[in-house]
Amino acid sequence: MMKHKPFLLTFAALAIGVACPICDAVAAAQPIFWNALRPADQPKETVPLSGKAVSSPQGETLAWHEEEHPIELTGFVLPIDQDGDLVYEFMLVPWSGACSHMPSPPPNQLVRVVPEEPLHLARMYETVTVTGNLRPGLDQAQFFMIDGDRVLTYGYSISHAQVATATATTDPDLLSLSPFGILPR
Repeated sequence: MMKHKPFLLTFAALAIGVACPICDAVAAAQPIFWNALRPADQPKETVPLSGKAVSSPQGETLAWHEEEHPIELTGFVLPIDQDGDLVYEFMLVPWSGACSHMPSPPPNQLVRVVPEEPLHLARMYETVTVTGNLRPGLDQAQFFMIDGDRVLTYGYSISHAQVATATATTDPDLLSLSPFGILPR
């Protein structure tokens, strides 16, 4: 699994006394929360019991512009390009169920991720921590679902990302929602 790769690279680099650019990037990554990606005056997106997102007109306003500094962001995996349990590209989203069972987050709360190595996905909406350089820029990606496809507009992307299974997070915007909680009884 990839979660031990940064540790092993750091250990190997220290053992032989050479510079390790990947190790330096992972070690210097700044942990951020989802609220750093939206303007301070944009309210947190919420998905009420109706299952409809309370959307803000500021959803396309991107607040993060420090693409030269690596970040660390925790969220849920929504596969875009997948073959079996191997994921080659995915959206990192702030709540489970986003885009497939629930309304999509606004573009400034969607991050397209291309991992450095394919991610072995244990389950849908697995919680991961992604490390890399976050590039702002509105773009679109096609997402295939059982009942058809959707085009998602995202505001950020990370290529050559380090991906590790998340153990815990204190991000108040990270929500684990079930689509079954919004169904009438």
